[in-house]
Amino acid sequence: MKLVNYKKKYESVNKLGLIVNSDVMDLLRLAEHLNTEVPRTIDELVANSQVGLKQIRQTMEKADALNVKKEDYYIAQAELNYLPLIKKPEKILCAGMNYVNHIIERGGDVPLSPIFFNKLPNALAAHEQEIVLQNNAKKVDYEAELVIVIGKRINNVGEKEAEEAIFGYTIGNDVSDRGFQFQSSQWLIGKSMDNFAPIGPALVTKDSIDSVQNLSIQTKLNGKLVQDSSTKEMLFNVNKLVSCASQYMTLMPGDLIFTGTPKGVILEQPEEKQVWLKDKDRVDISIESLGTLSNVFI
Repeated sequence: MKLVNYKKKYESVNKLGLIVNSDVMDLLRLAEHLNTEVPRTIDELVANSQVGLKQIRQTMEKADALNVKKEDYYIAQAELNYLPLIKKPEKILCAGMNYVNHIIERGGDVPLSPIFFNKLPNALAAHEQEIVLQNNAKKVDYEAELVIVIGKRINNVGEKEAEEAIFGYTIGNDVSDRGFQFQSSQWLIGKSMDNFAPIGPALVTKDSIDSVQNLSIQTKLNGKLVQDSSTKEMLFNVNKLVSCASQYMTLMPGDLIFTGTPKGVILEQPEEKQVWLKDKDRVDISIESLGTLSNVFI
């Protein structure tokens, strides 16, 4: 199941949509016409995922039983504005140095346990949202990442329970200003500038993915391929990351965990060849089974 948060242009209401055959369906309007109930947003769904997923399935089953023409509920792309999938996560965690090929390119030491840092909620942005480069941002870089969406409250759990707590996955760009990132031993200011954490376009439930540790992950900068790897290159897999994070803090529904980036970021280039993101640059990040997250920097 692929889900989006969206609003129609010239409207302010945040709604839950369902991707069907590459189109976004107005799930709330369908449920209203069928006299069924569905969650109104992804935040509401993730807060009570078992009930919410059951409601969505029942609505779709009723539509099929009544031979409802689903195309009548599709939203025209010209009317669609994507919104951040999770509006108010309690936590946005990120795993650093989690791809073997990235570690080799950086020349760093291989960590013995996950390296966690965080981004703040002000950094969230949506698919197709323009990312404003602030005047003081000078060395802005892209980082393609698989993002875990937590769907269950957990604390101090093993990997099996960690897997059960994962609701689904999406694509993220851990946008970073490298100048600010290394200004201190803490990376926070270089990672949490406004809209430096675009995610999307869809939240894909984990049952829709055959093998999350074997997905291709690519980044194109202005159409040129700059990152080309696979999630099998992760040093610590998704279950290990969730389990380890839960040793230090209680994870809550809606929490996001960025899982690290593979090689190919601007920072890895020789200093004389580093061309940082600038006005009108377009970054497209594709992960197999999840889609493509696209943003233009202005």
